Amino acid sequence: MSKFGTFGDYPKESLQSAEAALLTAWRSLDRYHNDLVLVGGLAVHYLTKRDAAGESPGAVTMDVDFGISLAASGDQYGTIKLDLAGLDFKSEGNRLVRKFGNLNLYLDFLTEDPPSLTGARTVDDVVASVIPGVNRALACPRIVPVKGRDLYGAEQECKVAVADIGPMRVLKLNAFGGPTGRRLPKDAYDVLLAVTRFVEGAEAAVAAFHAEAKAGNTGYDFALKALQMDFSDPDQDGPIRAAEFHPGNVEDRGRVRENVATAGRMLLGD
Repeated sequence: MSKFGTFGDYPKESLQSAEAALLTAWRSLDRYHNDLVLVGGLAVHYLTKRDAAGESPGAVTMDVDFGISLAASGDQYGTIKLDLAGLDFKSEGNRLVRKFGNLNLYLDFLTEDPPSLTGARTVDDVVASVIPGVNRALACPRIVPVKGRDLYGAEQECKVAVADIGPMRVLKLNAFGGPTGRRLPKDAYDVLLAVTRFVEGAEAAVAAFHAEAKAGNTGYDFALKALQMDFSDPDQDGPIRAAEFHPGNVEDRGRVRENVATAGRMLLGD
């Protein structure tokens, strides 16, 4: 298990440890950089403002999720799984996992294979889940400098390709309510963060989401439906589950429900 039902369930060191896993893997996968983009909770962390007094906590995760091009290949120079095995990442079903202290840190891969909406594909030698919108995230990444210690304790500074806010929000909405939607509280909470805490402001976040329709993002229509069905009213699943993820009291959670619904209506243009 690498996703928990509430913010408080995550160990305090989980986000920093996930970042260490990213720094470790990204350096090793240098020749794949044109075919990789960071998605998931760690991407939300880099796209949003850090915790501030009086605000809800920011993103948290124990996973490193990569969008990967279906055509990615190491050719004669090895494979992704072999490279990461040398860093002690081991296969666990369709995932790669590495023990770090008391934590299990996971690497997951997502790809896109239109017109398929679900399923999995083998890319290079890793199994990647098929998710609409991954190709758009790969096409227009935001390059983010990431500095910290890797899993070996060495200081690293990498320029990481991160899914930009428009494609990232499409992916997050689909993660909650799309064809393979899990309806997890954490995904609903990330939808809120990706609007209200975006580094360039909420208006820019909303405009970037609408731009995905014109850009032909294959996951946009599913994301729009998820907004309508799950995020436009405080009594829908998105606001309710995001509030359950929040670590605050009853009053705080009521405010989160209202804020999620407000963010949903902003994205819908209401």
